[in-house]
Amino acid sequence: MLSLKPGLKVLDVGCGIGGSGFYMVKKFNVQVLGVDLSTNMIQIGKQRAIEFKDDQVEFVVQDVTSAEYEPESFDVIYSRDTILHIEDKKSLFANFLKWLKPGGELLISDYCKGPQELSDVMKAYIAKRQYHLLSPEEYGKLLEEVGFSDVKAKDNTARFIEILKAERERFDKEKSTFLKDFSPEDFEYLVEDWDTKIDRCGRGDQKWGLFHAKKSV
Repeated sequence: MLSLKPGLKVLDVGCGIGGSGFYMVKKFNVQVLGVDLSTNMIQIGKQRAIEFKDDQVEFVVQDVTSAEYEPESFDVIYSRDTILHIEDKKSLFANFLKWLKPGGELLISDYCKGPQELSDVMKAYIAKRQYHLLSPEEYGKLLEEVGFSDVKAKDNTARFIEILKAERERFDKEKSTFLKDFSPEDFEYLVEDWDTKIDRCGRGDQKWGLFHAKKSV
């Protein structure tokens, strides 16, 4: 969905250990700045960059809600399943718009909520995780409000369920390997997390949104 080409500068928000950044560099030869709140993940990302001899992905421990990048610093801003943690999405999206160059692109996937009254189970889940969820439609409208153009807001929940089920099946096959380093209780905890997520999505409580937008030239 992104018009990636060599030399473009990408901000990867919530980069984790760098999977997306390394992929974008390998496939499209871009420059990536990966930011995340997790010191552990950033350290792993830095170590991977050394192992891969990759100097086109830079990793920084950074709270993106307080970051101060120069206007028009990036060609692309990308984030996968991270912004659900942030309550003031409007201010963040306004910063994204400011940090993008004219014609720049934004691509986000994120946990969302269904449009109907949420079940008590879903409400408890959101409260426990301290998530701040919008419906896919609300998410898209907020991007338009701050000034993004060509906003595409897609409910991609069906695809999300496919991914969850595939991950769950692969994890079952790797159980013996997992148990060499972790306990059976750890295994069951993760399995239950997958199963309850699939159930929430199936009931319409949880959605997975995919959002693409541009900054006007």
